[in-house]
Amino acid sequence: MMKKYVLLIICLLILCGCEIDVLNNIEEVPVQNLIFDKDKKEDTPKYVDDNPVKISLYASGENATVDKVPEKLDIPWIKKKDITVLNIILTDEEYLNFNYFQDIWKKYADTYESNYKVGWHLSFDLSDGTKIEQMIFSPKDVEFFYDYLEIYLYDSANVAKDVWYSHLLEKDMNDDVILTSMKLTAGSKYEEIVSPISVMGFTYDSDDDFDENGHYRGNSKYIVNIYNESL
Repeated sequence: MMKKYVLLIICLLILCGCEIDVLNNIEEVPVQNLIFDKDKKEDTPKYVDDNPVKISLYASGENATVDKVPEKLDIPWIKKKDITVLNIILTDEEYLNFNYFQDIWKKYADTYESNYKVGWHLSFDLSDGTKIEQMIFSPKDVEFFYDYLEIYLYDSANVAKDVWYSHLLEKDMNDDVILTSMKLTAGSKYEEIVSPISVMGFTYDSDDDFDENGHYRGNSKYIVNIYNESL
């Protein structure tokens, strides 16, 4: 009987020793690491869209007016021919009295205390499944899809009146340039575009108006979808 007790005590000592060794080998983990990313999310400031700027896209209309472009626009697309010219103006009025663009721009831009910047976003689909989606802040941003759609950008707010001016080049870009206007021309491969061309004009004042993927997330925007009337 004594032998049984001795063996039992030895087994218990062995087991206890193993348990102690296991406990000693457990790596200590800081308590804060067990709190799943909750605090990280709370550390990220919530985006607040406090941009008050009204914006629409306009084109020259009939009867000496500048008309707001409808959100759906049907226009024939012809190779190497202009499709349309879209102009950003900081208002949502349906019709504006025809005047020098410089005066129209200043009239509405001056109603806001801060000088908001202007940008564009453009997207369309190709027949091979490729989706073109591009934020546009300068001429270099539109070069890679030139064969399908030619985009020409203008600063119509900062040019002299009654003087002919051309589209902007990359070398023309500086902090004072405003991309007020965009001309769309059907490229040599325009027939490979199988969707409407979606054009968005928007205003922003800082980087927080864009999400982690660089997409605009504010409400100061106006979108026009341009359909090929020839189809």
